[in-house]
Amino acid sequence: MPANTEELHIPAGINYDCQGCGICCSGWSVNMTKEDYERVSSVDWGALKPEYKRKMFRELKPTERAGTNYTHRIVNAPGEDTCPFLQDKLCFIHGQKGGPFKPTICQQFPYNFTPTPSGIYATVSFVSMAVLYNQGTPLVDQRETLEKKLADFRYLHPQYQPDWSKIQLSVEQPITWDQYLVHEAALMERLSDKSVSVTDRLRNCCDYLQEQVAKTPRGAAAGAATKPADSASAATSATATSLSTLNKLDKHLLSTFHKMYFPRRAHRIPFNNIKFWLGVWFNSSTVFEFTSEFYAIDQLKEFPFPENDPQIEDMLFRYVYSMIFGKKYFGAGFGHLSLVTGFHHLVLAYTLARLHARGLAKQRQAPIVSLIDMVATLKQLETQMGELMIGPYAASTLELLLQSPARAKRLLTIA
Repeated sequence: MPANTEELHIPAGINYDCQGCGICCSGWSVNMTKEDYERVSSVDWGALKPEYKRKMFRELKPTERAGTNYTHRIVNAPGEDTCPFLQDKLCFIHGQKGGPFKPTICQQFPYNFTPTPSGIYATVSFVSMAVLYNQGTPLVDQRETLEKKLADFRYLHPQYQPDWSKIQLSVEQPITWDQYLVHEAALMERLSDKSVSVTDRLRNCCDYLQEQVAKTPRGAAAGAATKPADSASAATSATATSLSTLNKLDKHLLSTFHKMYFPRRAHRIPFNNIKFWLGVWFNSSTVFEFTSEFYAIDQLKEFPFPENDPQIEDMLFRYVYSMIFGKKYFGAGFGHLSLVTGFHHLVLAYTLARLHARGLAKQRQAPIVSLIDMVATLKQLETQMGELMIGPYAASTLELLLQSPARAKRLLTIA
């Protein structure tokens, strides 16, 4: 029986309702469809607020609107990255005309959707503070709202149809979509084992993938995944694994990705910049750069992290869980990476997040990482990863650098 490609899948344990903080209105420009532009620009905003007597909208260039129904953009004030209609943490458009009057993209945030051969998977962005704190109504109780948001998403991105036809377990190990779903179920089982830490759960997932790669032939369609081992045996396997300290390339990898995901300056290196990828491994320092401080990786890993904080553990779990549920970490969801490389990149991002949170705590001269450090970290990580452009060269470089299960597990030893 063929899969229902229109079935809407909703993640359990994820909550969201807008809390009116206004933070999500910063960090990007607001695009508008033709209908949005005609509706919003019909109001004489300058008559309501003097600061709006400037040019408030501009037409998008062809490259900016390609593949979408966007035609215009709200123009931020010079030197600002916050929507000019944000006033006292509230949307001025919403306050004057109501929620449905706002641009469609604003009404849709933070919901997003990934079409796949087995249906459409709904997730929410961790740029939202309410999502980070898991505040509001469970998504599983928002089906009617999600169906409306999905209709908006399809309208905004009419040409968005990810190609999942050539997914791989690892390089030269193609798998079918149904086989992927078996692997995902095994990863989710391990990730949901709350008897061990999130770090150990990820290590168990790495062990599972390593086993599957070892038994799958290269260059031919992979066979069905074997039945997952129980969580207790997986944890025992992870504990027994011999892990060494980070080598020099590991540290270069961490510091390089830290520069991309937590940029210290306004300049951001394009992820598919071939010249960058050729030179970075030889020229990168092994420190993390913050606004006014530089911290060595070895220095950060020794900084206290609250291993038993239930809120931090839950936040990290939900972040990784959402990435996997939403198919945002491999294949058409992330640079067409193989499943193994995509998951190892997720391990790298998790390690970076825990190290970066330590750096933020050190900057505050705090004695230990707190929830606010993790909130700031995941919000920025989600923002930066959402802006990545991964070309074929960058993807092949990642396959080369992140295929190794030993490297992934070494990274987890300092997480």
